[in-house]
Amino acid sequence: MSNKHKNEQNEIFIIKQINGLLSGDIVLHPIYRSDGLMLIKQYKALSNDLALKVKQMVPGTLPVIVLSPDCDMEAFDKSQFYGSDILIAELRKIRKKYSEYVQVPIEMSALIDRRTNTKNEIVPINKNSNNEDIYISSLCESPFFSTFEKKLESSHLQLRAKKIKEILTATILENKVLLDKLNEIKDYKDIILLHSINTTSIALMLGLTLELPEEDLLDLALANLLIDISVTQIPKDQFELHLKSKNSNKDFYNLHLNQLKILSQKLPLIRKESIIYGVLDHYEYYNGNGYPKGKKESDISLFGRIISIAQAYDEMVGGYFYNNGLKPIQALQNIWENRGSRFDPDIIRIFIDRTTILKLGQHIMYSSFYQGMIIGFTDFINFPISPIVKLENGNIVDLLEAGRV
Repeated sequence: MSNKHKNEQNEIFIIKQINGLLSGDIVLHPIYRSDGLMLIKQYKALSNDLALKVKQMVPGTLPVIVLSPDCDMEAFDKSQFYGSDILIAELRKIRKKYSEYVQVPIEMSALIDRRTNTKNEIVPINKNSNNEDIYISSLCESPFFSTFEKKLESSHLQLRAKKIKEILTATILENKVLLDKLNEIKDYKDIILLHSINTTSIALMLGLTLELPEEDLLDLALANLLIDISVTQIPKDQFELHLKSKNSNKDFYNLHLNQLKILSQKLPLIRKESIIYGVLDHYEYYNGNGYPKGKKESDISLFGRIISIAQAYDEMVGGYFYNNGLKPIQALQNIWENRGSRFDPDIIRIFIDRTTILKLGQHIMYSSFYQGMIIGFTDFINFPISPIVKLENGNIVDLLEAGRV
């Protein structure tokens, strides 16, 4: 089912349900995962694989606004319809619906075109500005980045989270080389832009629950950002091969390492042992079966152990490696099951205990069949990722007994 909206000349946009998305549809607003991390950016043209991924990750009955086949992006931009009262009104309805599904607050600024403010006024953009604020805007408008402190249990951690976000954005803005490199991410590949924002947010959450001081939190975020910055220096065809191959990690690591050396010459800010090892060690496994050195346990740098979890979680959920991806709770369960082998078990346990992600009253989307509210745990001490859930239809399911779906 879809609703069509027209101006005086043409049909401009169509409102359909997620389960009605087709290859070629251009989505007029970002689509977010249930954990608040971005899945699809605004104005993304969907491939068949991407449309299928969205349908798997997002409830099929949620509304979505797409550009009409009778209109193209050039005409849409030229008419400034992105700032029209009609579209903004529909986006407000979208926000209300998504707020019932996404676990973090969704602000209008996260849905509307950045050329429009929340008062429906067109904001002129200087075309000669080289879009210097693209990355910072994307970062700050991300619902997860802008609100992740609300997932931390203590007010102490929440205040610290707000402060480190301010320090990080100020540091980026003050360093033109760093800012330019981050802005290049957008032109390289959409998934890298989303991945860098998502993983930086997760890494900071992990670091905060471990009580890292501000200087270390900043360096942790920079180390994580450096991973994606260095990726953009690799030819796109080689990166595509990496995404499609299950055996290219070590070759990709060598390319990654070479680019890291080049970047360190241009960015004195990153010439710290903790940052460099944070990047290099995130390929290591806690049990010593990773690479390049086969380090294990505490021999792996703390940043490396943190970033390894952040990167793995977003890769599992995002489905970047030509797979459909997992639900957020399924990815967290995967990480939990690999504690002690691939991931540091202490970091994972502390993160679960000091956040509200898996606590009573939280909404979770476990699979197409299991969506509902956490009402308890059979054994939180040993199985904190297997809650008892009251489903939307009123049925109660113990995920510990149900097992993986």
